Amino acid sequence: MGVNRLRQVIKYGWNHAEEIKISANKSFNYKLKIFFDIIYCFFTYKMWSNQYLKESFFILSDKDREDLGNKYKEIGIKRDKWQNDFINTRKFLAKYTSIKYEIESKREKRRKAYTKKYNAGKNLMIEYNVDISRQHYLDGTISIGDNVLIAKNCFIDYSGSVIIKNNVQLTNGVIIETHHHPYHSDCNIDKNIALPSSLVIEENSTIGSRAIILDSCNYIGKHSRIGAGAVVTKDVPDYAIVVGVPAKIIRYQNKI
Repeated sequence: MGVNRLRQVIKYGWNHAEEIKISANKSFNYKLKIFFDIIYCFFTYKMWSNQYLKESFFILSDKDREDLGNKYKEIGIKRDKWQNDFINTRKFLAKYTSIKYEIESKREKRRKAYTKKYNAGKNLMIEYNVDISRQHYLDGTISIGDNVLIAKNCFIDYSGSVIIKNNVQLTNGVIIETHHHPYHSDCNIDKNIALPSSLVIEENSTIGSRAIILDSCNYIGKHSRIGAGAVVTKDVPDYAIVVGVPAKIIRYQNKI
């Protein structure tokens, strides 16, 4: 555990112990007792002090404490694993997204690094400032096929599921989102809730510069073309050419 995390635990644990002391009209010694119990529960059950307070953990029976604590421990282990992956991903991106890896002698190193980290297929073509990551503790996945191009300044959010099939081209500045916050459409919903979605980009499709693929789009068809600057809000059929905001079909490649 890092120093900053420990400071957070102590700071908020002390403040929440004070809240409990005041609400119970108890002495300073009681606050100390609660504070040390909060610290114990953090290390034993990976429980944050706000969770300790929410569950009134200090008045539960030993059996209830153990049962509830183990549930929080399971959540905490999953949370810590996600956070470690997130931190490692940020370190990876800080290193390999640098423009210096456009130098011929370094490009292959970046290609191999991205291929290994994201288990991509053969002949991945990857330019600088490409951010492939997930958000909000969502357990998304990404699959990248053979001969895929991901050009500079692309952002791929795989908080949900992203499947990029063979021979796909993501050109300069493409943004892909696979989660949304229901709070944006209903302010009565917890703003911290994030819901994942899935996206399949079929083989031989091309997404134009600075196009945005929103989470409401779940399928981009094979041999399709998405125009530069388009905002894609719904599925794109095979062979379709779509442009505009929101993106609309203007024709099919196999239809004149």
